Amino acid sequence: MKRTTYYLLIPMALLSISLNAHGQETMTSGISYPYLNKLIDIAIAKYPDLKVREYQVKAAKNNITRVAVGYLDAFSASYYYRPTQAIDVNNPNLFNGYQIGINVNIGSLVQRPFIVKDAKAQYKIAQLQETSYHQNLVAEVKKRYFAYQEQLAQLKLRSKSLSDAQSLVKQLRFKFEKSEASFDDLTRALLLSSEQNQFLITAEGGTFAAKAALEELLGDTLENIKPDGN
Repeated sequence: MKRTTYYLLIPMALLSISLNAHGQETMTSGISYPYLNKLIDIAIAKYPDLKVREYQVKAAKNNITRVAVGYLDAFSASYYYRPTQAIDVNNPNLFNGYQIGINVNIGSLVQRPFIVKDAKAQYKIAQLQETSYHQNLVAEVKKRYFAYQEQLAQLKLRSKSLSDAQSLVKQLRFKFEKSEASFDDLTRALLLSSEQNQFLITAEGGTFAAKAALEELLGDTLENIKPDGN
């Protein structure tokens, strides 16, 4: 009767370990929104591509002033000096002394308002691109943070499942030596332990990859970014 009871419990134990990987661990317990906001602030302050967008906005703003001053390019002045004593019978002049002339480039003058308008439009585009990139960066930090937390939860789950599987192997090996468990049950437990070990290795790789992806946006390691108050 005792031997039969063990045979009934062994498949149940194997099934319990297998199902343990389907929902006992959740990622919400590891999420910290204050820490997430801190990561977002760091990414905004350090991420190079966002800095590029900020400088593009400044350059576009400065360009408005440059093209506005360009109105003066349409005007040019020149002077000519003719001594009052000089007499040229072949090319007499009505005026002697200093002569000043002002030239106006009508084409340049007409085009200038459109050039200024285009510069203002480019400035607006640069602002919108910066805003869009800022929003995308915030969303990407959140996405990668949640992905990292998901991988951490998977890692904890796989670690516990492996521990349970290894414990079951020890129990079954002891019972097998006492002829209270079959060789098939021990074999299944060993296979399950090996499977859970492979799952753990995969979870570790996923965790490292998710961590690296998040740190790419931060320009620093998570170990160097402590939660406020620590």
